[in-house]
Amino acid sequence: MNSYTSFNDIFEEMKKRLTLSPTAMSLWIEPLVPLKLNNNVVQLYVENDYTREMSYKNFKKHMEDAFSDVLGFEVEVQIFSEKTLTPEQMNRYGLKSSSSQSDDSTKELQKELEDDDVVKSRLTESEIQSNYQHTFETFIVGDTNKLAYTACKSAVEKPNPMYNPLYIYSEPGLGKTHLLSAVKAEMLKRNPNMRIIYTTADTFTDDFVNAIKNNNTEAFKKKYHDCDMLLIDDIQFISNKTETQQELFHTFNYLRDRGRQIIFTSDRPPKDLNGVEERLISRFEWGLLADIAPPEYETRVAIIRRKAELYNMKLADNIIEFLAEKLKTNIRLLEGAITKINALTVVTGVTPTLNIAQNVVLDIQSNHEPIPVTVEKIINEVAKAYSVAPADIRSQKRSSQISTARQVSVYLVSKITGLSYSRIGEEFGGRDHSTIVYTINKVKSVISKDSSFKTIIEDMIKNLSNNA
Repeated sequence: MNSYTSFNDIFEEMKKRLTLSPTAMSLWIEPLVPLKLNNNVVQLYVENDYTREMSYKNFKKHMEDAFSDVLGFEVEVQIFSEKTLTPEQMNRYGLKSSSSQSDDSTKELQKELEDDDVVKSRLTESEIQSNYQHTFETFIVGDTNKLAYTACKSAVEKPNPMYNPLYIYSEPGLGKTHLLSAVKAEMLKRNPNMRIIYTTADTFTDDFVNAIKNNNTEAFKKKYHDCDMLLIDDIQFISNKTETQQELFHTFNYLRDRGRQIIFTSDRPPKDLNGVEERLISRFEWGLLADIAPPEYETRVAIIRRKAELYNMKLADNIIEFLAEKLKTNIRLLEGAITKINALTVVTGVTPTLNIAQNVVLDIQSNHEPIPVTVEKIINEVAKAYSVAPADIRSQKRSSQISTARQVSVYLVSKITGLSYSRIGEEFGGRDHSTIVYTINKVKSVISKDSSFKTIIEDMIKNLSNNA
């Protein structure tokens, strides 16, 4: 390592030791910029987030091996993009935002921007095309998403007070974020000076917390009250954040009273939001609730064809049919499969084949297929929720808190693992078959009567699945 005068030299030597095709080097390695060698962690940067993702997924191990060969010790490669670095980090490394340009008109325009969330830029036709994936034109409409699509189009073309607020909910990966992006892009295309805030519930919370910390709540209110349209993604994450909910409540009333469009997205309907004030839930339900279900076969085929067209990639009918049959419940995974097939064919220079598609689907399914949730994981999750020791749940202790935690654990083990009642009894201190049956039925009864308890159970199941 002493023969190298800088990390740049190390990086260049690493590239020489890679055994990749010229196409792969050009597309995925050359755009990388060396940032820092921190102990055994190599930090690289690339402007485009898609390039970052592909380099990380397909060439991380190649680079780690090459770096280790140069340095003489094992390293971990980390790749960042503009999307994953803060403005302060960008400045620290001397990196320029891809949106910054040298011409005077752009500099003047940048001065008009008050912050990253309020958009007042003039959207050119080329900029619209560069964000083509997130427009109404690329959103494939089917029976399962028609209401949400139509409502979003209406919010742009002919706002209806009956659709304010618009609340869209679905499982992840079915197009909620696409629709919000489409609303923003179309609105700015029609009215470049419109002030739109497109944010997430987490960012809204962070903004409010920082405003309190800096004693600057008036600036926070001005920012959110001055917008013409408010779009908030993943609103379920304001759960149990009391002060944030209060501020959102007042912001909501202020904007709606002035006829400004509000759109929320969530992974569940308002009535199933646990830890959210009733008055706020009632506001969510004032307008239109639109759910999105997994797309039917015909819609999946149309999505595949459209995505392939964006890459100028010709897919045979048998490949399209295979993908549509295998990836049914998540559009994001479906589009990800097309992206990966395109990347592989670009790197190898071969025509897409059914075998390539099969390998891509196998990889996607193995990456997203949950690891079986064990009894131990379930008990630990419930123990944390009820503030009891996992050992107490398996014990014979009968305090109210421990008994409730034990009953929930038994129910979740039965629902998630599919173990027989006898096996479940063995896991919980040798309890007999009839006791397990009684416990499960008791929990089911409470779930049917208590919506709050039902939500808690559903959240635990979701947490266990996500952690797996």
